[in-house]
Amino acid sequence: MRFGLHLPQLGRSAGLDHIVRTARRAEELGFDDVWVADHVAVPTRLAGMPSFFPEPVPLLSAAAAHTSRVGLGTSVLVPAYRNPMQFAKQWATLDWLSGGRTILGVGAGWLAEEFEACGVPMRQRGRRLDDYIGGWRAAWGGAEEYTSDHFSFRDVRVKPAPAGPVPIWIGGSSPGALRRAARCEGWMGTWAPLEVFADRLAELRAHEQDAAGGSPTVASIHMEVRFGSPLDGGGRWSEVGDGYGERPVATGTVPQLAELLAGYVDAGLQHVLLVPLARSEDEWAAHVDAAVELKSMLGSGDRPGAPEDRR
Repeated sequence: MRFGLHLPQLGRSAGLDHIVRTARRAEELGFDDVWVADHVAVPTRLAGMPSFFPEPVPLLSAAAAHTSRVGLGTSVLVPAYRNPMQFAKQWATLDWLSGGRTILGVGAGWLAEEFEACGVPMRQRGRRLDDYIGGWRAAWGGAEEYTSDHFSFRDVRVKPAPAGPVPIWIGGSSPGALRRAARCEGWMGTWAPLEVFADRLAELRAHEQDAAGGSPTVASIHMEVRFGSPLDGGGRWSEVGDGYGERPVATGTVPQLAELLAGYVDAGLQHVLLVPLARSEDEWAAHVDAAVELKSMLGSGDRPGAPEDRR
């Protein structure tokens, strides 16, 4: 079982010093990877969701500069909002600088206002993501040309190359996302009841059989967690300042949450990204301590996709 920790990227407890301290602490405490999320333009209709949402690549660069082992991931980045060639260069540089520690979590996107603000149509967003992934793999592998509907290039090179093959994890739980994840290195599912998770995982494994690919896709979930007293459900955004809609929050003591997660592990969960819902730096520190206790109760192993496993 592997454990990731979301960094304090947004909301009341965000800040560069706090992000760096948390990344260092996560590494010292044995977490496998640290993660950040992505929104470019937050719709005003989402009351309480902070528009202060720093870009993922610079934040992970800061974390990389102050750590040496822990993985660096996005959960998840929406490539459609970015020029695919420019992003290929940015991510390759981050992976090169970090010594091959990145995990590129991507999704097709879902916010219509954000697509409109970025001047990109929502239509065919799944196909666009497939084309971007194919182009990145080609460019990072040394190809000088690639052709697809949404991303093409010829007679160019992208250097530096990543330090090793970049693991691509697909976010989301739609049928399309599960099919896409079966062709990639990881699946970052949204938090769901155990029986729903088990059904989605079975669907993923069935797609893997059809894809006849290499190593099995790593199965992960994005788990917003509140250790101790629950937040007010109706005002969670305003209370903590960094929510993601009305998704269920896993709330309880460490033993209670360990018992909850144990069922998912038995069903095939291999990695969990813990997203603390904390209102201050002190609460963040307490949540990290609790996450360490949770990790020790469930057990942890070497990070999937670590540099030594990727060459």
